[in-house]
Amino acid sequence: MTISRPTSHPTRIRWLIFWLACLTSFLNYVHRYSWGVVKPSLQAEYQLSDGEVGWLDAAFNLTYALGQFPGGLAGDVFGPRLVIPTAAVLWSLVVAAPGLVTGFWQLYVVRLLFGAAQAPAYPNLGKITKSWFALSIRTSVQGIVASFSGRAGAACASLIVATLLIGQFGLTWQNALWVIAVAGVFFAVAFRLLFRNTPEEHPWTSQSEQELIQVGEESVSKETSSRFHWSKANRYNLGFFLAASFCSTFADNLFVFWMPKFLIDEKGFGTFEMGIFASLPLWGGALGGLCGGFVNDFLIRATGNRRLARSLVASVGKLLAAVLIVASLAAEDGRVVMVVLFCCKFFSDWSQPTWWGTVTDIGGPAAGRVFGMVNMFGSIGAFIAGPTMGYVKQYLGFEALFCFVGAIYVLTAIWWVCVDCTRKLVVTTTDNADEPDNNDEPVVR
Repeated sequence: MTISRPTSHPTRIRWLIFWLACLTSFLNYVHRYSWGVVKPSLQAEYQLSDGEVGWLDAAFNLTYALGQFPGGLAGDVFGPRLVIPTAAVLWSLVVAAPGLVTGFWQLYVVRLLFGAAQAPAYPNLGKITKSWFALSIRTSVQGIVASFSGRAGAACASLIVATLLIGQFGLTWQNALWVIAVAGVFFAVAFRLLFRNTPEEHPWTSQSEQELIQVGEESVSKETSSRFHWSKANRYNLGFFLAASFCSTFADNLFVFWMPKFLIDEKGFGTFEMGIFASLPLWGGALGGLCGGFVNDFLIRATGNRRLARSLVASVGKLLAAVLIVASLAAEDGRVVMVVLFCCKFFSDWSQPTWWGTVTDIGGPAAGRVFGMVNMFGSIGAFIAGPTMGYVKQYLGFEALFCFVGAIYVLTAIWWVCVDCTRKLVVTTTDNADEPDNNDEPVVR
């Protein structure tokens, strides 16, 4: 049955898409962070060293990194409506696989498959926010979708898997993974039925809503094409952005994979209590991402300087995170440590909307590919962080690991000062247009 489009008033289908994007982000992180939750039990059952589990952490990030650009390209070619539900089904099946295999190498293969399956999600979410939301609110939406919803999923992973399914309902860690896997498959079906790639394709949007979404966008004709512009200044700018992404994701590895073990081994928490307190820093990150999007949009309007607003939010946040993670070492009570780390993660992750906004600022119509490229370098950082943090913890302990991550935060802040989000990496030209005026390399398709 065809549903007619009203033309007088804007429909609100973009907010249905908003919730689908939020749920995608939430579920992606619940599944991703479930590994850190079950890792203490898995490590004891399979008798793995800290160094070995560090390599298992890294295995996910290797294929996650390599899959970013192909995942973004797939979204640009086939659209998120096909790519996201396909990826969600695959990663939901693989998330339960650690309970079906034994030994280091079988687990390593599972982690590689999981990283590859999850890789397309965020490049395609970036494309969704570009296609479905007006420029004036896009950074705020990105803050909610990417930072708040993703970090909320991360925070809920320990509550759902450890506190609820294992602690309250008495499931084994293997069966707990199967429960969240089935939920992922059901979500993928719902996404496929309700989502469309653009407002124009959705049968429930009105012409007024489509026009509302396009306010502030550059007009693009059918003859317009998108090209990567590899000028010297653009290469330097992209390099700074890649370095910031590398360092930021490197530091995040601590919260992804080591907090549950820290609370159990260092602070003596049980599984039920660990599930509650391990989520605190991640809730801080979720709220930070939510606030960071609004702070970004406010500062852009107030200063009229998009670059200043983005760099200021990101750099200040990372510096405050560095101070707070080192300050957490002064507390003996694990609950107090988690409260301090809540604040640390709040300021660290309020730069997440800045990251997303910068991708769409410089990427334009090729935002999926640019997102994949930049997120790939971030994931390489996480890959290197896996064994690095494993060996730092194994030989120097958690105190040295926290200080090490604090230094990485400082380095991230330095890179963010150098990033210029107004320098477009992707330009739009007509078939008959002249190449941009540059005194270095020409535009490359």
